[in-house]
Amino acid sequence: MMRSRLFAVALATTLLGHGAALPQAQRADAADVQLKATDHPRLPADVSKLWMVPPRTSGRPAGLAELATAVKLEVDADFARALPILSTPAVQQSPLGPYAEYYKGLAELRLGRTNDAKRTFQALASKEPTGYLAEAAPLREAESDEALGDHAAALDIYERLVKTKLTAPDDVLMRLARAAKAAGNSEQASDAYSRVVYEFPFSDLAIAAGAELENLPIAPLVPGSNRYRLELGRAERLFGAKRYPQARAAFEPLRSLAQGDERELVNLRLAECDYFLKRPRNARDGVRPYIENASRQGEALFFYAVATRELGDVSEYQRIIRQLADEFTTQSWAEEALNNLATQYLVQDDDEQADRTFREMLEKFPLGHYAERASWKVGWWAYKNANYADTARVFETAASRFARSDYRPSWLYWAARAHDALKEPALAEARYTLVATDYLNSYYGRLAVQRLGGTAPQRRLIVDAPSSSAPAPVGDNRDEPAPAVKLPPNESTVRALLALDLYDQALDELRYAQKIWGDSPAIQATVGWIHNRRGDLRAGINAIKRAYPQYMAAGGEKLPSPILKVLFPVDYWPLIRRYSAEHDLDPYMMAALIAQESTFTADVKSAANAYGLMQLLPSTGRQYAKSLHLTRRFSIGLLTTADSNLKMGTAYFADLIRQFGAAHLALATYNAGPNRVARWMSERPGIDRDEFIDDIPFPETQGYVKKILGTAEDYRHLYGPGASSAADDDDARPAVSHQSAPATAKKASATTTSPNAGKKPAAKSKARPVK
Repeated sequence: MMRSRLFAVALATTLLGHGAALPQAQRADAADVQLKATDHPRLPADVSKLWMVPPRTSGRPAGLAELATAVKLEVDADFARALPILSTPAVQQSPLGPYAEYYKGLAELRLGRTNDAKRTFQALASKEPTGYLAEAAPLREAESDEALGDHAAALDIYERLVKTKLTAPDDVLMRLARAAKAAGNSEQASDAYSRVVYEFPFSDLAIAAGAELENLPIAPLVPGSNRYRLELGRAERLFGAKRYPQARAAFEPLRSLAQGDERELVNLRLAECDYFLKRPRNARDGVRPYIENASRQGEALFFYAVATRELGDVSEYQRIIRQLADEFTTQSWAEEALNNLATQYLVQDDDEQADRTFREMLEKFPLGHYAERASWKVGWWAYKNANYADTARVFETAASRFARSDYRPSWLYWAARAHDALKEPALAEARYTLVATDYLNSYYGRLAVQRLGGTAPQRRLIVDAPSSSAPAPVGDNRDEPAPAVKLPPNESTVRALLALDLYDQALDELRYAQKIWGDSPAIQATVGWIHNRRGDLRAGINAIKRAYPQYMAAGGEKLPSPILKVLFPVDYWPLIRRYSAEHDLDPYMMAALIAQESTFTADVKSAANAYGLMQLLPSTGRQYAKSLHLTRRFSIGLLTTADSNLKMGTAYFADLIRQFGAAHLALATYNAGPNRVARWMSERPGIDRDEFIDDIPFPETQGYVKKILGTAEDYRHLYGPGASSAADDDDARPAVSHQSAPATAKKASATTTSPNAGKKPAAKSKARPVK
């Protein structure tokens, strides 16, 4: 079963577009290797220019404080109390006066004063507010029209809005369709519902729109019709998004209608859906008619082969895969076949055959979909077998070809190690310096600095203005102007809303800015801060990583500490330090481990039945609760309570270090289990720590160990002795259900909760082998 999952996951990302001839560049000889540091844009040191988070203040202007009170009353549906507050001059004339007017209209609408509400929304729209209210005000006006029974007026507004950029075009189309239906215009309603179904197939509203269409006149589904084309396009989009049950249901009605080449496509897609839905016999039978003399023969052969393997006929699988790789050399399905075959050899622990297959794939498809993976496999096998020249050649070529690859830091680091082994110190130093320059604040960057004798490259990524004093560090350009800052026109509104903890309203403004004026790092970072303040720490981390990838490069550690603290949040710091000290553990490594395991969510439960901050199994908790004399009777509550979870978890981790002798081995055990780690140690005794880690055959465990070792240093830099940040005074707010969350207002609808409300971090999953 594990093998089936691995093959299915690998395949699912590569289907659309397969079968086309490869570009000539992909068959060309390797270009000369050119390795240089990544040219990151420089960033201002002023944190206010990096996001729209308001500065901390001791109080709020009277009008704004009252507005926040009124909005929260509306969230609680207490519109009668909110309305007089929103009508006062102080609130109306505050920096958020347009929001006061908007919520005044909403209160009037909910209290049944519909004509007043309509006039309020009309007056607001006439002022042409900058930001989300330019969209929200006419929507509420249309809602008022509908409440008054004037569906034609509402329809006019919706028709005008759908011609503009919108934050939720599918929602407005649904409103338009309902208004048209209420106005007796069935044809227009049908058109609008159809747009939701075909233009937004992944929307939650698409199902409801499809149900509405069943009761409306719609063009018949006949071969070659416009509706047929739309249905085929929708099915392909669902398939491309890996929504195989929905895709199969969408393709099924087309089976009897498709003609010519499209009949082949539809039948293949149905069979491929069956494969991904764990129906290999149906999949094999479905593609069988197309394994000879078909326009998609390569694709059909591939799925015939993998379905045959799932049915137990490995020799037939290998024969067909080999045929596909040898006879369809200009199609990407040949690369898919070789990658699949190499994976099969890895499953069978036939590493030499896997290496030969990866080498063949890399030679035939040097720029292919799997070239990065093949480069790592080939180069690493060469290093393990002391073929250091081959290692350097493969890794440096890959680092040149794929400058944005996630493999690049490992390629460059091990190329440097290979040059060391070849007694080429100048080349080794150049590669180590490049790793440290581009990835200083990461696992490989810190390994490289150690190899450089502890000297890290200096780089001015975070600056206020160009300086003429002192020599220019690596990658700096004294003639470059001060960093440009792009903030949206509704910046001041976002800051004012966030100062009032009106997070949903601020998110509306930010999404509007993304849609109308384009995305920017400042918008992404502000969204990340909001996630952090609401307790979704993982979403906050990911948003900051997208906004400012410079954090990883040399100089990125000088990003303002408020941003770094969203990127590396911490909670329960006094407890972490206390129990780490009791067991002589590194508290920064423990913080990094907790961030990886639970993102500081005390009551989280994983799919593997692990609980709490350090994700302990009940069996482990029961054992340590007894040995530490925590209680006479064990309960799950001990695992979901921060203090007891940390006390047991740190004791357990300390025991793992004593058992295996090193922190990296304890981390591997924590993720993959003691038996596996003991086996890996016995298979390659005495190798260096960095080589052992990169040779771990489970990708999850390998990444887990490297992530925690690297992040521990980030926590040390940010919260350690001499750091400017104090973890005790500004803990993050994890999403813990048994702790009270700060009172915040919700979206402008006053009825819809945030899409991230109650969201938990990703659960801990079981490690699986490298494939």
